[in-house]
Amino acid sequence: MTKYTAKAVMFMSLRSIKGLVASERDYGENDRFISVITEEHGVIDISVKGAKKITGKNNSSSQLFSYSKFCINERGGRRYLNSSEPIHIFYGLRLDLKKLSLACYIAEAAAYSLTPEKNERDLLRLILNSLYLLENGERNADFIKAVFELRFTADMGHMPLLMGCKECFKHESDEMFFSARRGILLCGEHFEQANSAAYFDFKLTAGLLHAMRHICLSPIEKAFGFKISDNTQKALSDISEKYLLTHLSPDYMFKTLEYYKKIPPVQ
Repeated sequence: MTKYTAKAVMFMSLRSIKGLVASERDYGENDRFISVITEEHGVIDISVKGAKKITGKNNSSSQLFSYSKFCINERGGRRYLNSSEPIHIFYGLRLDLKKLSLACYIAEAAAYSLTPEKNERDLLRLILNSLYLLENGERNADFIKAVFELRFTADMGHMPLLMGCKECFKHESDEMFFSARRGILLCGEHFEQANSAAYFDFKLTAGLLHAMRHICLSPIEKAFGFKISDNTQKALSDISEKYLLTHLSPDYMFKTLEYYKKIPPVQ
């Protein structure tokens, strides 16, 4: 094979993808692996040569929370970064410890749950929307966390059945109870009949149930488009977190979540 043919083969093997850097880990003296959440291929690992050098040409576009266009070359079962161009770096997340810790939790939950070679277009949009709202301070961190957790878990294949009581299909009643483990509702009457306090661990107000329905059933771009009281938000946070941990990581605790919960809210 001539050198010209070899160059042509390498050029043909290059392809371009867009994705968000969800994690990074160093190897060797100057190199780094990055895990990137992409639309068409789920989470993929890319080797970035010279990433730790100050003069590295891909530094900004391959750092954590960078949403970038990557040109990669595949050989020997690995992906190598050839060049990259940042689309949005989310630099503002680094200016606030609460925002940064939540962004790390969102990224860890996504990287842990998503699988390679699967179309994740909607989930990537949800993650990007969450980080955008967080960076710009348009909603508080706890609200963004709760909406992300419930919608992410639902879109990962664990959609809760929120349209009505499992037994009588009543859409609303004075009392509605939700089971995070089973992802179902019972009205007050059937809750008492079933004696299911061990499984139905949340009593829902009308406002809380409406919020959960909105999060799970609205288009992604509208999932954050509602307002709730502080008390309802606290209850929503409890439900969303338990729902994600129960269905996506029953045997694993995210260290980033533990750290986020230790940081006091901004007064």
